[in-house]
Amino acid sequence: MASLLDSKLGFGLSCLIGAAAGVMGVLYLRGGDAPAAAPPAPAKTASWDGPVGPGALASLPADRSGGGGTAAALGEQPLLDAGGRLLVDPALHRLFDAYLKGSGTAGAAREQELRAYLKRRLGPPALAQAEDLAGNYLRYLQAEAALRANARLAPPDPAGLSTAQVEQMLAWQQQRGALRERMLGTAVTQAWFGLEDADCRTALADWRIMRAPPESEEVTSNELRDRRLHGAVLEQRRNERAQSCAAQLMDRLAADRPAA
Repeated sequence: MASLLDSKLGFGLSCLIGAAAGVMGVLYLRGGDAPAAAPPAPAKTASWDGPVGPGALASLPADRSGGGGTAAALGEQPLLDAGGRLLVDPALHRLFDAYLKGSGTAGAAREQELRAYLKRRLGPPALAQAEDLAGNYLRYLQAEAALRANARLAPPDPAGLSTAQVEQMLAWQQQRGALRERMLGTAVTQAWFGLEDADCRTALADWRIMRAPPESEEVTSNELRDRRLHGAVLEQRRNERAQSCAAQLMDRLAADRPAA
């Protein structure tokens, strides 16, 4: 009888030991060291000397001369059109401004930086086109500075523009537009300034027409119909657009500082 009990007790103890060993094995496997994760790949950074496709503009160097904004913020953009010629568009305008606009005596150094950059990124005939345009644009900025120094525009009254102020602003736009056409040519002037100038010129012209008497030659049948249908709403909208244009003109007169 004792032998039987001893046998059953031994068998039970063996089962308990085996079960405990199994549990410990599972826990060991779950808690064991997991394979080390691969380190994350380093982030790619833009490089001045990185590969670049035809006419593509790699990240520009940070602006070191204290004016004109940071050229690096312009990012990558095409420089050539489908025919391999210089792409004269607003992006090129921003590029030239980043180098050539500013204050102080850094103008010559900034021009040389731009020319060096163009030589690194362009070949003939686009390089010659870009260098010629850079020289013309720098001379335009200097001429515009002199024109702006002689401008006498009265700050617009928030309560409303006067006829004299609107006439002054229209005359200023006309003078500056003629200067651009003469120094940069029609194609560049339209590509870089056309849309903005047209919007502002239209806003001021609409304001002036709104105040013309009905019998005036400037007032067309469509204008009379619009006045009749929209009345005060039309006047308010035109006032707001003219005020916005006037504020932009005054801001640029105060803020634009071409390189010396």
